[in-house]
Amino acid sequence: MTDKENKPKFLDALFKPRTIGIYGASERSRHFVGGIKNQGFDQEKLYLINPKREELFDLKVYKTLSDVPEEEIDHLIITLGRDRLLTSLEDIFSRKKINTIHIFAGSLGEFDEEGVKIETEIRKMLDREDINTRLVGPNCMGVYAPGYCAYMKYFPPELGNIALIFQSGDLHTRFIKFGDLRYGLRFSRGVSIGNTIDIQISDVLQYLNNEEDTDIIGVYFEGFSNYHPKEGRKLFQILKTMKKPVLFMRGGETERGQAAVLTHTGTLGTKQKIWDAVYKQSPIIKVPSSLESLLDYTYLFYMYINKFKKQGKKFEEILYPKGKNSLVILWSGGFGILATDVLIKLGLNVPNFDGEIAEKLRRIYSIKVGSLSNPLDMPYIEMRKEYLEIVKAAISEDIDLIIMQTDTASNLQSENRIGLYANLLKIKEFVDSQNKVLILILYEYPDENRKKYYDMLTNDGFIVYPSIPRAVEAYLTLYEYGRKRNTFKILNKS
Repeated sequence: MTDKENKPKFLDALFKPRTIGIYGASERSRHFVGGIKNQGFDQEKLYLINPKREELFDLKVYKTLSDVPEEEIDHLIITLGRDRLLTSLEDIFSRKKINTIHIFAGSLGEFDEEGVKIETEIRKMLDREDINTRLVGPNCMGVYAPGYCAYMKYFPPELGNIALIFQSGDLHTRFIKFGDLRYGLRFSRGVSIGNTIDIQISDVLQYLNNEEDTDIIGVYFEGFSNYHPKEGRKLFQILKTMKKPVLFMRGGETERGQAAVLTHTGTLGTKQKIWDAVYKQSPIIKVPSSLESLLDYTYLFYMYINKFKKQGKKFEEILYPKGKNSLVILWSGGFGILATDVLIKLGLNVPNFDGEIAEKLRRIYSIKVGSLSNPLDMPYIEMRKEYLEIVKAAISEDIDLIIMQTDTASNLQSENRIGLYANLLKIKEFVDSQNKVLILILYEYPDENRKKYYDMLTNDGFIVYPSIPRAVEAYLTLYEYGRKRNTFKILNKS
């Protein structure tokens, strides 16, 4: 096996580099340098190369790659414009062994015929027998690997278990930023791969499928490179063997969207009918063309999988939801009617509690205002022990998903609020013990108390969404993955 074919080796160099270089370093490289420093990477192994500079960002700048005191560079970032790429690559390959390269520059194959010619020449270089370098890009932001490298200073340095493969650098950046700020998501690996003239989505998926830090994979796909005519079949074969949840979002689902793809990454889209077959014949989960949806779905998978890991369970021991029976808990009849309509329309069941079940709940506490059917409408008793007992009894009635509407108050430390929160914690503990899903709905509005309350809930491990439709759609993807996991017998595949 050649170095070019040794995927674990070259992707280790990409995601776990021992040495990093920035070729053509200048003041405009501050994002890369700041990101790499913020990850805690050894600055003595970070090499800046520019013949016209002596120092940048308190780091020594080397005149040429030959001056760098390393036999090889694991990951080299090229920050030059397209007109200097070919001569720079010839210089790079003549001086030192480089395991992986990231070309940041755009305006190439996606831009005009001259850009296509430059990409073609780069591809010819990579195909040479004397070059064993793999390339990310061009026209992309590059690699994010907590503890090693990133292209933005604000990317979280803590290791998580979500990996990302995006053909858009901006979407990749926003997903990490919003996922961190909104949901506290933490990541294992991330790569923006742009025009994909070399490293393909299938390469990274195959690596992540057996990579121990990763449990969840998010993909943003636009199309296939002209340089890899067999990538479609290869990608499909790998998607069929994925042992981990893959949340797959495709850009260019419409004809007009595919035209936009050509001017973004210059790749070729595929017809929707083909993708419908891919989704049907593989365990991957289709995500709508919405960054919000991908964030929402990833958040639920992240919280759900980590719950089992905190219990000491192995990845293969995770029990995914097997049903669609939902329990709604709130304090308003009107909200209950709307919630029931939404859940039914989206495909969930809302079992009606009557007969023996209703009588059992009434024996616990016969409310004067509200309802003990489903939704449970129980105003004014949220802090009482009877509230907790009713909820636990209702959950035990073959329920898979519990949706509770909650809100803040002017005084979060009042006796009633403290009692309510104590009940919420006990409900969460009971739900977790039953391997069911509890989602709190806390509507978004500008209020300091709401922010404090939201922080309280998330710090205590509650799953919180701003609306019922978003929560339900995320749950259905979790349920669907569990169904596919059994159908494709994913964990039995090597």
